Parts: sequence; C-alpha cells; structure tokens
Amino acid sequence: MTQRMSHEQYVQSVRKRTVEVCLGMLACTVPVLEGCHILSSLRWEAEVGDSDEDFDTFTAIASETDALPLGEVRRHWAPEALQRLEPEVKSATEWALPLAFPACRSVVKRFGP
Repeated sequence: MTQRMSHEQYVQSVRKRTVEVCLGMLACTVPVLEGCHILSSLRWEAEVGDSDEDFDTFTAIASETDALPLGEVRRHWAPEALQRLEPEVKSATEWALPLAFPACRSVVKRFGP
C-alpha cells in the first residue's frame, strides 16, 4: 500500500527544496539565474504568501531573464546563438547576484534546519 504525504508534509518538502536551491546558489553550484527560475516556480507550493520579499526577488529576477537560454533548454540552442547571448547572461548574472544572495540567506534562515 502506498503511503500518502499530508499537505503539511508536502509544503515542508517544497520548503526543504527551496533551501537546497538557495544553498546551492550561495555555494555557486547552482547558477543564480537558474536558481531564481526554480525558486520562482516553487513560490506557491512553498506557501509563502503573495508579498514575500524573498520570493518577490526571485520572481523579479526570473521575469527579467526569462528570454535567456538557461539550464536544460540550452542544449536545444545553436552554439552560435549561445555564444552571442553569453555576454547578456553574464551581465544578468552580475546584476542578479547582489539581489539574490540576501534573499537566499533569508530563505535558509527561515526554512533551514
């Protein structure tokens, strides 16, 4: 028989995932732009509310960079196009880091172990 997860357990598992992503971003093992896209997509499942400053930050960064080839989608892009967009990705990353890192630290503090 399959055991079902309660809603509270599910929310806790999503929050644990947000902490993992944030820690990866802080350790530079998860690229900041990709991490913001992941965290933005987890916002509602983590049940953080409509005006959560940390997740507002992740969502704003994701929104500003949604046209850039990030993560798995890169493998579907032509190498020439990726090379042409690399300066824009680098610039966006430099812009996002000082915004995302404080939000990541806050999420880790709130939802971490």
